[in-house]
Amino acid sequence: MTEIVAAIAADPVRNAIRAQSDGADMIEIRIDLLDHPSVTQRSPEMLCSLFEELRRSVGIPIIATNRMSTEGGGFTGTEEERIRILLSVLDMVDAVDIELCAEPEFRDMVVQSVKTAKKRVIISYHDFSATPEMVEMQKIISDCFDAGADVAKLAATPHSYADALRLLRLTLENRSKQVCIIGMGEYGAHTRVIAPLYGSVIAYASIGDATAPGQFSVSELTGMLRMLSVRGHTKQS
Repeated sequence: MTEIVAAIAADPVRNAIRAQSDGADMIEIRIDLLDHPSVTQRSPEMLCSLFEELRRSVGIPIIATNRMSTEGGGFTGTEEERIRILLSVLDMVDAVDIELCAEPEFRDMVVQSVKTAKKRVIISYHDFSATPEMVEMQKIISDCFDAGADVAKLAATPHSYADALRLLRLTLENRSKQVCIIGMGEYGAHTRVIAPLYGSVIAYASIGDATAPGQFSVSELTGMLRMLSVRGHTKQS
């Protein structure tokens, strides 16, 4: 089954409630993009308070992400600080996203902590400039699972429909696994709707401002997937 994830940065509680109302299955809180004092002051207490409020306000699972700047994120502190902040909310979330390219010492610490807490691990890779060749993308997916991913997420930037087709082929060839494949930008926008049909288990959408190029809103994506009868049927051949 494909899960629609609402990626949230600004006004997280209000937007989380709206996301659930619009049909999201999960919400992703982008800690690195929050317009919230807990980020600028590096206050774990304030950040935990926010996540506790989110828990009380919505009844759908929460993903915590604190994206590094080299992967399109807004976090500017040290890696040690970034990981500490991310793990500070582990008790209040259902899944954590960590980058494949994160320093192995810190990435492994996150994976081990999340698995010990019996939560889901999403290991992600982002290419904002191009779409790698198939062999390279298959290796990225394998590396994500080898590093301990429950879900391997690969987001790339097609510059042609041939690039986008390569992403869909990657999705189809890995449909027996828990993968999330995303095409960003103009040529990738349609893959956000089509990839679930090919086996992508997560589809990201926006509430308010998009957190990645080419994102549809939750209501738009929900409507399109409903028209295609994708949700709940992506494992069928």
